[in-house]
Amino acid sequence: MLNLLRADFYKLRRSKSYWISLGALVAIVAYIGIDIGSLGDKKEELSPSTIHWIYMMFKEKAFLPYFMPVFQGIFITMLITKEYNTGTIKDSVSLGFSRWKIYFSKLITVSLGSILMMLSSAFVTAVTAIFVFGLYGTFSLQDLLLLLRMLLIHGLLYSAYGSIFLMTAFLIKNIGGALVFNIFFSLIIGSFASLLGNGYIGRILLISNFSPTAVPYPLGIDLKLAIAAALSYLIIFTGIGGVTFKILDIK
Repeated sequence: MLNLLRADFYKLRRSKSYWISLGALVAIVAYIGIDIGSLGDKKEELSPSTIHWIYMMFKEKAFLPYFMPVFQGIFITMLITKEYNTGTIKDSVSLGFSRWKIYFSKLITVSLGSILMMLSSAFVTAVTAIFVFGLYGTFSLQDLLLLLRMLLIHGLLYSAYGSIFLMTAFLIKNIGGALVFNIFFSLIIGSFASLLGNGYIGRILLISNFSPTAVPYPLGIDLKLAIAAALSYLIIFTGIGGVTFKILDIK
């Protein structure tokens, strides 16, 4: 398993699509922060302190929950379908590795890649806010721990998104088809969230669990729903993708 992980992390590091997606994401995040700078005279009304700009960027109706999955879908599709095109996925099977281990290695790799995108966005948000508005407000170690909790929850949610895109890439295997589906899915899911509303039924969608947990003091029920939704998606889509990969012939 460690050998598989080392190989997959190496492929991720060498993946141009990943670094382009990461660069594009943080560039847009920085642009949004600079654009909001025109409201500098209302900064205290918009955000009580510098650290709270990160919460704002992570809310459901802000940028990240809607558009980061698009970049996830792009890099995950490119990463997996490239292995089918070059035949390296077949090489791993030929070397005797369990298909489940191969699949879990890919899942861990794309999840950590997604979390790095999320953390990079949070860092750029903070840096841009300081650049535009200056360092203002007060925050303590407890505030940083609360922010860390939010990032952990959202990292789990983005990992769940990654499991969907990974399954799709393994099922379709064609770069064009998988890419179109993943991008379309990323963009259209927000419309479904609007139709279902913010009730418990709407919370079955991953995107509906971002805003309730993108606050310093979320309700206990919101934390439980977000974790339950993320774990459910991870289990279901990892199961579908892993079983499909196990039974299909690799050519």
